[in-house]
Amino acid sequence: MRSMLSVALVAVAAFLASYALVLSGVDGNADSAPAMELVVFEHPDCSYCPAFRRNVAQRYQASPQAADAPLRFVDVAASDWSRYQLKLPISVVPTAVLIKNGREVDRIAGYWAPDSFFKMVAYIRAKAE
Repeated sequence: MRSMLSVALVAVAAFLASYALVLSGVDGNADSAPAMELVVFEHPDCSYCPAFRRNVAQRYQASPQAADAPLRFVDVAASDWSRYQLKLPISVVPTAVLIKNGREVDRIAGYWAPDSFFKMVAYIRAKAE
């Protein structure tokens, strides 16, 4: 019984730590946005959003692509994401939207494994150029 309680406490602590990471990178301020950026729309209740940050976002931020199109996180529950010129509303989280000069080029809806995600980013970046 005591070991089950310890395991439960460790699981809760791990969840809270990953949730804190999700909240710490949320940036809804698009006023100083670069010419091109990859905006990831997420929600605190999303179970895939922490996995995206852990498995995909960290690799993206370390890649050369991040220099040309930095990553920005937007919490759809806490910010006015309607100011982005999106082609369609956000209906799935996480959704990564390539924004160029304030307008949506294309998007990647849902959680994808890192290799697939990078292939899709390359494809939509080619559309932007």
